[in-house]
Amino acid sequence: MLESARDFRTPCMLDSGAKTSVVMECSEIGGVRVVRLESVDSTQDELRRILTKSSTQDSSANNPALCIIAKSQTKGRGSRGNAWSDEGGLMFSLSYAAPLRLPDDLPPQSMAIFLGYIIKQILADSGSQVWLKYPNDLYISTEQRVQHMQEGARKVGGILVEKWRGVWLCGVGINLCSERFGALDIALDVQEFLSALFLRLQNPPSWKQIFSNYKLEFCRNYPFAFHAGDEKISLQNAQLLEDGSVRVGDRVIYNLRDREV
Repeated sequence: MLESARDFRTPCMLDSGAKTSVVMECSEIGGVRVVRLESVDSTQDELRRILTKSSTQDSSANNPALCIIAKSQTKGRGSRGNAWSDEGGLMFSLSYAAPLRLPDDLPPQSMAIFLGYIIKQILADSGSQVWLKYPNDLYISTEQRVQHMQEGARKVGGILVEKWRGVWLCGVGINLCSERFGALDIALDVQEFLSALFLRLQNPPSWKQIFSNYKLEFCRNYPFAFHAGDEKISLQNAQLLEDGSVRVGDRVIYNLRDREV
């Protein structure tokens, strides 16, 4: 199993099997072990390597939730395998395990919506105007009228979820001070944000609650489009269905970005 959480302020080394990374700090936030790295190729890949090595050492290991944060990524990726810039951002990957819980009524294909909407709520509680663009992007729009939402809209973050050996691996990227891309509209205390997120995920709202709230805001998506595989699909007049899929004309399209790896 993973070593128990401990605090240390001086750099040390983390051996994940394939490579060794410099650890800036290791601590526990809201019951979740958090490891902060100076640099890594990808927090998502590093998380998978650590869990792989842990399971190799102890096949009966039932690892608790683990969060990997990197100050810099050399091969960060977003949805559809796109590269994710690490310019002035918060980048972390989380293994969704105890003490974190999922609502019993959550459709697996809506994991990104579920996590994205909770992140959106926490940021909004701190004064941000961020909203969740279907199915897994965080946007800031200077124009609040739906018909003009696309004007001045900037992507400030995204959520990547993957199923690995029965465990959800959740990658999150939020631009905090990017000069080239959209950036979050509030100053973010990372420690407070992660604490609020992990505590809320230990007693999460039901999918029914998330869906009801998101459905009321879904009209913001109408001027935009999303990708299903290689197909770009307009969300104009799309209808959000109870399982997280969308009806576009006579088609029902599921979020296929939640994939098994």
